[in-house]
Amino acid sequence: MTYYIGSELPDYPVTWRDSAGAVPNFASGWTFTLKLGFPGRAPVLTKTTGITGAATAPNITVSWDAGEFDDLDPGTYVLELFARQTSSGKDRGPLVELFPLHAAIGEAS
Repeated sequence: MTYYIGSELPDYPVTWRDSAGAVPNFASGWTFTLKLGFPGRAPVLTKTTGITGAATAPNITVSWDAGEFDDLDPGTYVLELFARQTSSGKDRGPLVELFPLHAAIGEAS
């Protein structure tokens, strides 16, 4: 997927599989934290709202808020997603993916 500074769409779909390759059910009983940044540095974005779990693939969907990318520079970020089971307080993750963020042609970078 391609994301642009100043945009909020598309949502970010994630299919998180367990060690056996199955898609865990995140439909209820989980909270999520997303961090965007670079290894060894403080995150440039931390998100705990707008992240919805589901029972089937994609089992997590991230909805971006207006202006969420506006203060970021174009580049390829590391996205880390953590899932916390509310009943036990135990964390799963992180799921790690590369996240390219672009500036539109003619926009300052």
